Amino acid sequence: MINLAFYGMKVSVIIPIYKVQKYLEDCLASVAAQTFQDYEIIAVNDCTPDFSMEVLDACVEKYHIPADRIRVIKHDKNRGLSAARNTGIRSSNAEYVYFLDSDDTITADCLEKLVGVAKRSRHRLDMVVGNYAFVGPELGCPHVAVNGQILSGRAYVKAYCKEQIYPMAWNRLVCRKFIVRNNLYFEEGLIHEDTLWNFQVLQYVKRVGIVKDVTYNYLVRANSIQSSRDFEKHFKANSYIVGRLAEIMFGSTKLRFNKYVYNFVEQEKLRHLYDCWRSDNMQLVSELYKVCRTKPHYNPLTARILFGWNKELRERIKKRDAHYRLSFDEGLKEFSNLPNTL
Repeated sequence: MINLAFYGMKVSVIIPIYKVQKYLEDCLASVAAQTFQDYEIIAVNDCTPDFSMEVLDACVEKYHIPADRIRVIKHDKNRGLSAARNTGIRSSNAEYVYFLDSDDTITADCLEKLVGVAKRSRHRLDMVVGNYAFVGPELGCPHVAVNGQILSGRAYVKAYCKEQIYPMAWNRLVCRKFIVRNNLYFEEGLIHEDTLWNFQVLQYVKRVGIVKDVTYNYLVRANSIQSSRDFEKHFKANSYIVGRLAEIMFGSTKLRFNKYVYNFVEQEKLRHLYDCWRSDNMQLVSELYKVCRTKPHYNPLTARILFGWNKELRERIKKRDAHYRLSFDEGLKEFSNLPNTL
């Protein structure tokens, strides 16, 4: 075992707790087993109504977690995952924070590997991203598929927008000063908040470490957000998010003329359309289209110029974005038909 404690880099492992009594012991046991020891656990009790906190107390004793290594912070009312993470960030005094969902687990060498990359870098890293594995059915989310251990901000933006890095916030060692300096807190009261947060990060990130080894085990639960059948609630959240992505892109000098960012934003709109199509909720497409047309976007000619000589992508964009050339009503028809034409 490599002892990295001498590096002097403390990590706050932020664990939101709400209705996870069935899973929390495995989560905490995986943290207690870490080969890297200079960490603290910040457990945020989001007014969980079950016995999760009793499970936590039992785990502290069972796994001999020192009292000075765990802090429990209780919300005065249930505020959701974003608020719990924000509470953890604001309560941390560590150099880096690490987001861990309370129904997931991490490998014993998770923090050791992520911290090791951060400490071997000649410059402070804004973030270190580890790979993950599904526990349960695959959801089609991307895994880490980039070469190199340190990415420049530009390279990271490209990799993220080409879906070579996953859009979840967990399993990322994030510099706390980077979050605070750029006001990168999670938007509260929003589901799928990870998608928005990760895109906001693209505006500011300069250096990112990569660990291609699996360091995180993502449990796919039948009642998780991703597999919920409550389509309309998720539709409203996703419609808001795709609108915010467009606003962020056009408001950032770093992102506005980046072809990979542009393609990612438009693909997110199309992905949202496909969700309506597959779930037989086409009656909501007109609401989505209002977002597509009223939020900032490029006209098709500008988009094709942006992609230069990449013929394959130019042709796809020509088909995908043709609706922007038409009137609103005609464009809606064209947009609604995209699942049949792409």
